[in-house]
This record gives sequence, structure tokens and C-alpha cells, in this order.
Amino acid sequence: MIPELSERSLILAPAGRDAKIASSILREANIRACPCGSTSALVDELKAGAGFAMVTSEALKSGDLNRLHDWIQTQPEWSDFPFILLVRRGGGLERNPEAAQQLQLLNNVTFLERPFHPTTLVSLAQAALRGRRRQYEARSRMAELRDLAASLEQQVVERTAGLEQARDALFQSQKMEAIGKLTGGIAHDFN
Repeated sequence: MIPELSERSLILAPAGRDAKIASSILREANIRACPCGSTSALVDELKAGAGFAMVTSEALKSGDLNRLHDWIQTQPEWSDFPFILLVRRGGGLERNPEAAQQLQLLNNVTFLERPFHPTTLVSLAQAALRGRRRQYEARSRMAELRDLAASLEQQVVERTAGLEQARDALFQSQKMEAIGKLTGGIAHDFN
């Protein structure tokens, strides 16, 4: 995890002042903001790494969403990338079918209705970053567990081989003991 990439926010708000305002608010809260001019540019930046993305609903309407959808679908098992979606109309998913579609596309999304308050944006951004940090920690733990499992598997293989050698040696010694008793008995009979 590279902190300057994993802790940054990506902003896709190509129309209006949303990108400029959000970037300014986030910078004041010491969160690095990286505006993206298109959905394609957003996906390129996502591949480099980020803590969360802030996207306007209008950008999702006008952009080519295939690359974004593919990126979301091919995230590693530990990842559930957080999105903050700026919407014009709230009222819940049941009254806003567009928001329901965007939720299906983005999966891990928090809706923020315009006009938004700076405190609300910063709070959502910090929560998204905390969640993403936990995901990175889970990735690290999973890697440690994989390494441990591989190590344990290697130990089992080594111990199994050792036990097989010991068993073979015991079998050989029992065979030699039986041969010794047999030859001793035969020698006794000759005497």
C-alpha cells in the first residue's frame, strides 16, 4: 500500500463546480484530491490506487461505464471500493430509480445530496478512508494467513516424510531382528 495513492480521493465531476468545491473542502481536511476528467481517466487512477472516489450522478449518465463496471467486478476478494455519489434528488431508493441503478453499478456507495455541507462531505470522506484502510489491513492479514498456511503445509510434508522414514527404518529393524532370531534358532538347532 502506497500511502500517497491509497489515501487519496478521486473526483469525477466533469461539469459544473462540484470538482473544484469538493477538492477544496477535502484539501482543507488534509485529504488529497485528484480530479478526473472522464470515466476512463477515473478507471486509470483507480488502477493506480485510491481511498475512495467521489462521482456525480451526471458523470455516470454521460460516460462510458463499461471499463468502470469491469474494474468494479474484477476487484480482488478483499476489496469493496467505496464511492460517494453526488445526487441532485434524494428521497430514498424507492423514489429515485436512477440512484438504485447507480447503487447496482457501484456496489459500495454512499449518496450525498446537493447542496452538500462541507462537514458532511469530510465526514463521509473520512469514513470511506477508514473503511478502505480496514480493507488494506484485511488484505495484509489474508496474505499472512496464506503464508502461514503454506508454511504449515510444508511442515506437514516434512513431518510426513520424516515419519515415513522412521516407519521404514522400524520395519527394516524388525525384519533384521526376525532374521537374527531365525538364524539364531537355526544355529542353536545345529549345535
